[in-house]
Amino acid sequence: MKLKTDALQSLKDKLLNWQQLSEQELEAYIREFEKIPRAEVSTFYTPVLSDNELGAILVAIGRQFPDNTKLQVNVVSALGNMVWRYGLTPTDVMFDFLVAASSNRKVNFYVALHIRVFPQYQTWSRKWEYLMSVPEIAPRKKAFVVFYDTVKQQLEKHDIMPLEVKLVIIKKIQAQLEDEDLHPYLKDDYLATLHAIVEK
Repeated sequence: MKLKTDALQSLKDKLLNWQQLSEQELEAYIREFEKIPRAEVSTFYTPVLSDNELGAILVAIGRQFPDNTKLQVNVVSALGNMVWRYGLTPTDVMFDFLVAASSNRKVNFYVALHIRVFPQYQTWSRKWEYLMSVPEIAPRKKAFVVFYDTVKQQLEKHDIMPLEVKLVIIKKIQAQLEDEDLHPYLKDDYLATLHAIVEK
């Protein structure tokens, strides 16, 4: 893996002065920036990718251009990977940005993928309501994987699921079990998860 520390520092410097850049320039720089925290993890990137000022600037850029879907997707993805892989402090401002971005149906899949790594997700009043909506997000096959992984995460955290949430989860997993092409490993995993939900 070729390190991109110089390129990363250069992108950071550009983003720190984002107000002097056009929307098109920002879209291009953020597209390049987002690839780095998503790629293979390197401790050499940690000083930049855990920088709270940079995290706040990404949110500011995202808020400035709410209708630019490509930019929104890349900001959400960058923030999620920076929090998850590089220890960026997950602020309430970042979390609120992800919640707002979820209203854009072209961005919502990326929100679903990353919002669960934020500790604020655990105390969010709409946590279950949002989780129940995830399997309906396009692309649905990938969205179900995110939904299922989030359900397992919540079980591991010993989160108390309301009965109506359990029933919806059980129904959605049972629907997957009806797939004739389901891999035996996945079938066993789904059955184990169903058992864990019922036992809870």
